[in-house]
Amino acid sequence: MKVLASMSFHRSMQALAATVLAVDAILLATGVLGPGQAVLLFATVELPLAIIVMLGLMTTYRARRRGGEDARAAVVATAENSPFWPMIRAEVRAYTSLWLWIRGRVADVEPGALVFRSNRGTMTLPVAFGVVTVVEICVLHVVLPWMWLRIALAVLSVWSLFAVFGYLAIHRVRPHYLSDTHFVVRQSGSTIAAIGRCSIVSATLSRRFCETTPIATESRLHLPNIDGTNVDIVLAQSISVRLPALLPKHRKASSVRRISMYVDDPAALVTELHRDAAPVARR
Repeated sequence: MKVLASMSFHRSMQALAATVLAVDAILLATGVLGPGQAVLLFATVELPLAIIVMLGLMTTYRARRRGGEDARAAVVATAENSPFWPMIRAEVRAYTSLWLWIRGRVADVEPGALVFRSNRGTMTLPVAFGVVTVVEICVLHVVLPWMWLRIALAVLSVWSLFAVFGYLAIHRVRPHYLSDTHFVVRQSGSTIAAIGRCSIVSATLSRRFCETTPIATESRLHLPNIDGTNVDIVLAQSISVRLPALLPKHRKASSVRRISMYVDDPAALVTELHRDAAPVARR
């Protein structure tokens, strides 16, 4: 009980430290505080909070090491105690995926597996966001009189653009794939289910427009794009699936026996799923 209370306290201190830093930066940028006042606020509030956070992290790390964990495992466990860890991990994954996408590579796909992508229509919003971002940078460069603020907002806009394409890359470099034994279904780069080919009763071409966002309802898993789904898969028995979410508490498990999904080449997927005894073609 004391351990849980301590973890909760240190997580709260980390969130409070980040909030104070953000408020300090906003007050400085808007002119409410001068540079000297901002430094004073940082020194009197942020530094004590930072010391508390560092002590908490060091205590957690040392406790893990005394418990027999190696240095790497202790560092990972300590980082996971931070409320910002899911966001940091997602950010790193996004940039790694963007680098793989630029190189034309895929990640976490079994050697020799047949890849089925669902990329069609996914570039529309990111491209529109990119155009808006470029226009925004040009407008702010003309409107704002402060060079430092123009540079800061331009850097922030470019970073947000990289983040958007990074999260898109997560989906693109981790597609669905079919091996000799399993059909691996993914969403946002996370594996939703690894379905044995022998447990697939049927796979048919079927257009559904009722859902345009991933959801599990009435024993059916929907994995659509903006135009719905184009393949229906029926399983011999129900399986448990869990849609991805940034925070673990939002990852709710559902039992499904039917999967409606969108792929760029639905006819090829249906054909391959019916070849239970045939080896899968090489990529």
